[in-house]
Amino acid sequence: RLLWAITHIFWTKEWLKVLWSDEVTFLVGGRSAKERVTRKRGERTHPTCIQHQFHRGGTIPVNAWGAIGYGYKSPLIFVHGSGKKGAFTQKDYLSQVLSRIQPILEAFAEVTHRLNPCVEPLFMEDGNSAHGHKSSRNCCARYRTEHGIILMPHPSTSPDMNPIEKCWRRIKQALHRRRHQPTTAAEMEIMVLEEWDRIPQDWINELVLKQEYWVTVLMERHG
Repeated sequence: RLLWAITHIFWTKEWLKVLWSDEVTFLVGGRSAKERVTRKRGERTHPTCIQHQFHRGGTIPVNAWGAIGYGYKSPLIFVHGSGKKGAFTQKDYLSQVLSRIQPILEAFAEVTHRLNPCVEPLFMEDGNSAHGHKSSRNCCARYRTEHGIILMPHPSTSPDMNPIEKCWRRIKQALHRRRHQPTTAAEMEIMVLEEWDRIPQDWINELVLKQEYWVTVLMERHG
């Protein structure tokens, strides 16, 4: 993490060319768990520091994939795992996400080219094993190579350095505040789509612009 911060410490406008992606799981049913709070001193009851979670017992998972960038928000894609206990596999990621990524990257490239015609977008994926980063021979790695998809290097186990995580938190908080809670996977998908569409692009842009600050913080804390 520290080496990654050192490598990107002088990035400013470069953050505008990164398309940040991630998967997320929403749970239907179950009872509310204890609120987990990530905060600074004096922010104990601040609403933006509260992350609502649910017990997994008796719940139905609804998995989604999305991507954000400066001036851009992708369509939300609901994904389904075919692995053991519904795990998301490399074949699932290839067929449900990567096979549909070209028009998303092209749409984001139009945005980045308006800002800087000479800049090509970078695609960011985390270290999820379904993304196939551990070898160059798996189906996902071959697809990225064949289609010229340029990846943004990202440190492993670092959701704090991926701005889309804050979008997922915003959606979960909005769902928790709803008077009517979803009781089926179909209802959850509808509500998640509504909250995804409500996320302002200006707010996303601010998240991207703040990456420069978070890299500085990462340096100060030695990774």
